[in-house]
Amino acid sequence: MMVSGSKKEILNLIKLRGTLQVDEAVELTDLAKTTLREHFLQLERDGYITRDYVRSGPGRPSLQYTLTKTGQALFPSQESNMLRELIRFLDENGNENDIEEFFTRFWDKRFQRASYLMENESDNQSKLTRLSEMLEDEGFMPEFETEGDNIVIKECNCPFSEVVKETRLPCKLEAEFYERLFDKPVERTTFIAEGDYSCTYCISTK
Repeated sequence: MMVSGSKKEILNLIKLRGTLQVDEAVELTDLAKTTLREHFLQLERDGYITRDYVRSGPGRPSLQYTLTKTGQALFPSQESNMLRELIRFLDENGNENDIEEFFTRFWDKRFQRASYLMENESDNQSKLTRLSEMLEDEGFMPEFETEGDNIVIKECNCPFSEVVKETRLPCKLEAEFYERLFDKPVERTTFIAEGDYSCTYCISTK
């Protein structure tokens, strides 16, 4: 989701200052306080900012806003490009085994986290909800559907899109991740790397 206009101006101010209060925003912009409050509430609902009450002396604590991970992600970053170049460098220098070990360990940690989140839930719907929350936090923009005896998971965004340009290991490991997590056969029916709008995994529950 793109943010523009006055809301983007608010996000820029928070990025520059670290935190921002509504009264500070009134002084730094040409917007009315009521308008700013609406913008702050909308940005908070959309998950771009979070509020915190800070006490700096006697009296009521002040309400301050900071960027969330989602808000931070709106700003330019070269991390993905740098990781892509690192993978290329390692590959060109004969370190294919190190590349595979790195990604295998990374997905092992994801599997352990997902297993922990799901095993503490008593019913299947709650387990899927926890998994969806994890995938959302990781940037996959997941959608879950149930089709007969199958669970269908759509990952509408690939957080590793730059990496996949150098190696398809993340794609292979993601399918294996779901096979391990559900202990069932998994079929990938659509694939972002091949031009589809999502990576779709169909998991048989029989």
